[in-house]
Amino acid sequence: MPPAAKEGKKSATGIIALILVILLAIVVAVLSWFGWQRLNAIPSAQGIDKQVSESVTQQVGQVSSKVDGLSSTLEKSESRVSDLDKRLSSESKGTEEALNKVLEELSKSQQTDARDWHYAEAEYLLRLANQRLQLERDVNGADALLENADARIAAANNPALLPVRKAIQSELASLDSVPRVDRSGIYLALLAQQEQLARLPLKQDVAEIAAKVENESVPSGGWQKQLARFGNELKDLVTVRRHDEALEALITPEQESYLRQNVRLVLEQAQLALLKEEPKLYQAAIEKAVTLVNGYYDTKVDGVKNAVTKLEELKGKTIRPELPDISASLSTLRELIERRAQSGGGEA
Repeated sequence: MPPAAKEGKKSATGIIALILVILLAIVVAVLSWFGWQRLNAIPSAQGIDKQVSESVTQQVGQVSSKVDGLSSTLEKSESRVSDLDKRLSSESKGTEEALNKVLEELSKSQQTDARDWHYAEAEYLLRLANQRLQLERDVNGADALLENADARIAAANNPALLPVRKAIQSELASLDSVPRVDRSGIYLALLAQQEQLARLPLKQDVAEIAAKVENESVPSGGWQKQLARFGNELKDLVTVRRHDEALEALITPEQESYLRQNVRLVLEQAQLALLKEEPKLYQAAIEKAVTLVNGYYDTKVDGVKNAVTKLEELKGKTIRPELPDISASLSTLRELIERRAQSGGGEA
């Protein structure tokens, strides 16, 4: 190797060694500085640790004091809870005893509820029967209500109610004796007579027909025979009638068409009186209709005779019968219920 190259190589090696020395010196200096800072920081850290320790000790003391306070409060709360439990237990026991007493009384009262219910239901049915009979004059409805009331009283099975049942049976017998009024049947019968009389002949109708037939016949025989015939016709023109009561005036031929309408209106008046249960007006209307028929209809015709007979029969119908008093059973039952209430629900 030439000397110049050897010298160049040594020079580069020296430079590298110098650099390493410098770097090592720097590292040593840095480490020394950090070591010095750490040594200086130890007393400060010890002071901080002491402060922290004292602060922690103080806080621990405060927490311990609070814990002691909470423990005392908890003990007081437990004491109060215990007292409250005892009080609630005592009150619960008293409530339970009161409830048992109420249930016992309720149980006793329920033993008579069924009987009291029968009494109340029977009293209602009897009151309804009286209203039905007095206000609506419904005999059949009142009879059915009395039967139901008697069944309710029988279900009570109380011998003290025998007077009530006896009164009910007496009232049922009195209702059975009341004649039943078939208003629908009577109304329809009057309507049928209206229609029948509208077709039946009048006396004037018969006279006109007879006169027409005689006028159309050709006179026969001698003059003596015709004279005798004329005399007989004159006798027939004059008729003397005697009546104890005044009849309505005979209608003129022009008013003949109104006669049937008059009879119909009179019978309609009888129907209205039937529905309103006015016996006097009902009988007066039918009587007037019979008078009109006898005065203006041909009573020799069987249809007219039958119509008069039927009207007389309808006139005799009872449209408003006398009703019995059925309030005795209701009064007797109410007296028994009142005595039972006063005696506290005994066997009364």
